[in-house]
Amino acid sequence: SSARSLQLARVSAFKSAAMSAFAPASCAQAAWRPRATPAPKARDARVPHRSALQFSRRSTIASARRGAAAAAAAEDAPKKVLVPVADGTEEIEAVTVIDVLRRAGAEVVVMSVEDGRNEVVCSRGVRLVADANVKELAGRGAPSDWDLIAVPGGMPGAEHIADHVKFHAVLEKHFRAGKLMAAICAAPAICFEPKGFLEGYAATAHPNFVDELGGSLLEKNIYKDCRVVVDTQIVTSRGPGTSMEWALCLVEQLYGSKKAREVAAPMVVQPANARLRQNLEWRLDETPLE
Repeated sequence: SSARSLQLARVSAFKSAAMSAFAPASCAQAAWRPRATPAPKARDARVPHRSALQFSRRSTIASARRGAAAAAAAEDAPKKVLVPVADGTEEIEAVTVIDVLRRAGAEVVVMSVEDGRNEVVCSRGVRLVADANVKELAGRGAPSDWDLIAVPGGMPGAEHIADHVKFHAVLEKHFRAGKLMAAICAAPAICFEPKGFLEGYAATAHPNFVDELGGSLLEKNIYKDCRVVVDTQIVTSRGPGTSMEWALCLVEQLYGSKKAREVAAPMVVQPANARLRQNLEWRLDETPLE
């Protein structure tokens, strides 16, 4: 009977085990839970999003195009030139530089330094009527965007230009900005030299005034007899006979050598190194006078 009891106990244990295996699990065990999705990693603020990169790239390209367009517009815009005149200005030098620069497309403003009037009487009695008066173009609020200031010579015109206090301030500001400046005949010695504009620069002037260019470096004095001298932004020349070369040189400084040749061609400018072609062709004898 003991053996029978042991066998019944084993069968009972087996049934219990089987029933527990197929019984429903508890709520805590049977409830379905979705698989946990990892939280997205926070984006590093230092790394821009792709859309931000594309926007930045488009913005850079647009900015570059606008800059190129602005540069092209500035290049195409006419250069602004100021030419002061006064009673006693050398008329050939004044009219030549005004005419040649306008042929090149420059916006040339002729300014009288005679207070209260725009008409001046030049050194040989020729009357010129300026576009504006010094009162309009000097002093507080006056324009300062000149690309070039070109001062003709002649006496006492060069002295009148040099002595005008308000115009001196215009010249001083232009010089300190490192912009193109030019003078011819007496003007380099009378208008530029005393103001210190030729200190350290090679320069020339009319033969009667060239020895007054004491501000030029000693090693640059070899240029004093040249017809036109260009040293950085300072362009000087000798007199009425060199005014055409001086003016064309200024065209080249503003617009390049091609433009200077384009302007010179229809004016039939005589090349400096041209030789006589025919026996009846006239050429000035350049033998120095004794």
